[in-house]
Amino acid sequence: MGNLLKRLSYLAVLGFPLSVLGTRLGAFDFSISFVGIRYTLFLAAAIFVVSLIYWLIQRESNPQGSKAARLAMILSLLPLLGIGTQIVVARSVPAIHNISTDTINPPQFEHIAELRTKDDNSLEYQTSLLADVQTKAYPNVKTLVTELTPLQAHRIALGIVSYFDWDMVAENAVAGVIEATEITKLWAFKDDVVIRITERLEGGSAIDMRSVSRIGISDLGANAKRIEKFMAEFQAREDKQIDG
Repeated sequence: MGNLLKRLSYLAVLGFPLSVLGTRLGAFDFSISFVGIRYTLFLAAAIFVVSLIYWLIQRESNPQGSKAARLAMILSLLPLLGIGTQIVVARSVPAIHNISTDTINPPQFEHIAELRTKDDNSLEYQTSLLADVQTKAYPNVKTLVTELTPLQAHRIALGIVSYFDWDMVAENAVAGVIEATEITKLWAFKDDVVIRITERLEGGSAIDMRSVSRIGISDLGANAKRIEKFMAEFQAREDKQIDG
């Protein structure tokens, strides 16, 4: 029994990486991977409980079997903690995947819209549904006002896109628009961004950005983090330019 639990724990440990690998290699759709991860979690939980009970009962009468059960219990904790952490994150953020600094007049995609398929998430930003939810969840996602001219801001934004290794799709300095795509490191999902730079009547520029996942209902906060990361890098480069 202990050895069986140990072998099953190996399967549970491999469940998540095999699901990711299968999606990245195109062997099956990501929805199949998510089903696999769900059953991996169930399997790991069952192994942990059964192994714990078996170890408590057999630790004196069957040292060898209880040792294997103890190892199975320890191994099953890996997917439980790993997947469990992601579940906690998912439940701590709203189930949205379309984030914009300007919730009233969000930046619009043009060239990227032509690359997306009917199976991808919609690019429509539904202000009535998303604005309040987004603002409460991500209060730091907002328009960045800078003293730089639109052309100066555009150059900095281009540098950041290159620095972050996003795939450039289109850029227009006159219109003040940059469109790019980031491929996520783990799942290799494609998330699209559009950056809009407008001149302010008071002088300087306003930087707005929108980030949208192509697939999935919840982004686990990834799009908001992407925008915050971009804005932080922009401010750091702006300060260097002004100081210089």
